[in-house]
Amino acid sequence: MKYRQFLIVMICMVIINSLAYLTPPILIQIWNNDSIGFTSERVIWLFVVLLLALIIEIIFTSIREKFAKGFNIKNCVMMLNSMFHLKYDEINEKGPMNLIERIAISVNSFYAYYTGDAIKIWSSLIIITSITVMVFLMNPYIAIILVIIVPINYFGYRLLNKELMKRSKNMQESTSSGWQEILSIVNQTDYLKQLPNYERLFEQFDSSLNKIYGSMAKVNIYAQSSSTLLKSMNSIVNIMVMVFLVMDYMKLNQNPMNLVIYTIILPLFFNQVNQLTSSNLNKRDMVNSKRFVEELKQHRELDGHIDIESIDTVDLQIDELMIKDRVLSKDINGSYKKGDIIWIKGSSGAGKSTLLKLIPKFRESEGVKLNKESIINITNKSIRSNVEYLSQNVPIIKGTLRDNLFLGKERLLQIENDLIKDPILETIFKNINLDTVILEGGTNLSGGEKQKIAIVRALYNHSDVLILDEITSNIDKESANDILNRIIDDSSNRITFIITHDDLSDRYYNTVLNL
Repeated sequence: MKYRQFLIVMICMVIINSLAYLTPPILIQIWNNDSIGFTSERVIWLFVVLLLALIIEIIFTSIREKFAKGFNIKNCVMMLNSMFHLKYDEINEKGPMNLIERIAISVNSFYAYYTGDAIKIWSSLIIITSITVMVFLMNPYIAIILVIIVPINYFGYRLLNKELMKRSKNMQESTSSGWQEILSIVNQTDYLKQLPNYERLFEQFDSSLNKIYGSMAKVNIYAQSSSTLLKSMNSIVNIMVMVFLVMDYMKLNQNPMNLVIYTIILPLFFNQVNQLTSSNLNKRDMVNSKRFVEELKQHRELDGHIDIESIDTVDLQIDELMIKDRVLSKDINGSYKKGDIIWIKGSSGAGKSTLLKLIPKFRESEGVKLNKESIINITNKSIRSNVEYLSQNVPIIKGTLRDNLFLGKERLLQIENDLIKDPILETIFKNINLDTVILEGGTNLSGGEKQKIAIVRALYNHSDVLILDEITSNIDKESANDILNRIIDDSSNRITFIITHDDLSDRYYNTVLNL
């Protein structure tokens, strides 16, 4: 219902926009042909009609923008949701920043087209058709010229747009990729600040900037030169038609008001033809954005059909652990139940992290079973509702401590009160509170504090499977022991997998899996 009203507003905008342009020539022609002719009163009425059309257009523009806010949010949420459901490797290959950049571009493209160019296209078509009919009634020969102009512009635009869509797609990919490369460097604040100068850095930026602005230049050169060609042709025809009309008027001594009408409607006609061309050229961005949305859908991760309430057992029967075409380990077997704390051991590159990422179904594997059921058959939602995966790259966002503790989780007052009393957070609450703003990347927290926030966030989710991937690396020994002790105290009702860079004391595990 909401977007049906939005459609009605858009239709009204088209009609109002068309009437605003067509009212003066129509009224002038009517008054030119009646017995009263032009009077001061009629001129005032013309002014009032135009002013009223302007006021109505402003009102409808305000209404349109209010609907547009919801329209943009809906599109953004839809695309973000599709991004979150992409295959794990697809997200890594495309890059989150690249995908976010393209989502932002797509949301803006949909907004610009449906609230701007779509209105201009339909209003231009109405104005062009109306003027052609008016001219035909006055001079059929000129009307024929105008009719010929329209398909020339249309097919010219089609040919132009076909090539532009290819180039625009490449431009979007190149600009997103280029900015991703730059952001990957710019995000390294600590490293950048210790550099004596940035000359070598700008040399590294050179290829990315050339990729970004080079692709934009190629598209703009082609688009602007082709568009200029069509607009110049229209301008030439407009001038020649006006010259012909002036000559005809001088020879035949016609009514001067006919010439006045032509001086109003012919420039308006060609302006609308140019507007139609320009708006259709802008349509290419919207079309490419639609293709991007389809790409997101095509690379959506596969889902199972069986829901599970809990995870009581995890079975691994993997002949070859692979990533891409590379074999990392072979013959991985193990069966685990609640209360097991499994230390995953293996040399660097043996695939310890790759193995554990199979359990929350980041990648699909026939060799992983939950509750004796193949993980492929189980729904992603029910798996991830019962599995918590923590890596050394702690997700800390810019927001309050409360925002970080409840990141992606339901906020409950009881849990909030329990968190405040949790011993593992005691040292954190000595200095800050739940409303303290955490800076981007957690730069006002120590490494140990960030890991403590992550582990508490995971433990209060009460998941059946807890995966700890190098979470104690790069933090002090005291913080590491605090975290491991907290895990041991709360391990009887879950299956816990641990990967550590250092050797693990046997008090922190009861089972070993060697890769």
